[in-house]
Amino acid sequence: MKQRNALRVMVPLLSGLLLSPLLHAQDDPGGQSAQQEQAPAETRQQQDFDDETLEQFADAYVEVGEVHREYSERLQDTEATEDAQQLQQEANDKMVAAIEANGLEVQEYSAVAAALERDPELREEVVGMIEERQ
Repeated sequence: MKQRNALRVMVPLLSGLLLSPLLHAQDDPGGQSAQQEQAPAETRQQQDFDDETLEQFADAYVEVGEVHREYSERLQDTEATEDAQQLQQEANDKMVAAIEANGLEVQEYSAVAAALERDPELREEVVGMIEERQ
């Protein structure tokens, strides 16, 4: 059952990971490829996140999950493509705001999320933090 909870907790995480490239493309279309080249080395170096960063991530993750759930439901009820795109943009904006309100940049949030995918012990620790908040 613990594995099932971990999977349930990780669903909104994926939306946060998908968010990151879109945000960087909007902020700096010309610099995106340079960021992608630096990202693997950067994430390798950031394997050790301090407790404050993990706590901020957990807080942001819960809020991003709430936005994700709310907008997923709204998107299911939307038939027009234009309306769906507008809702997706609104959801992205709210997710970014939630991440930043918790003291992280989207890139930091994505780095922690990527580390969770690679490091089962870190994932278990952060999932515990997230479950305490839900």
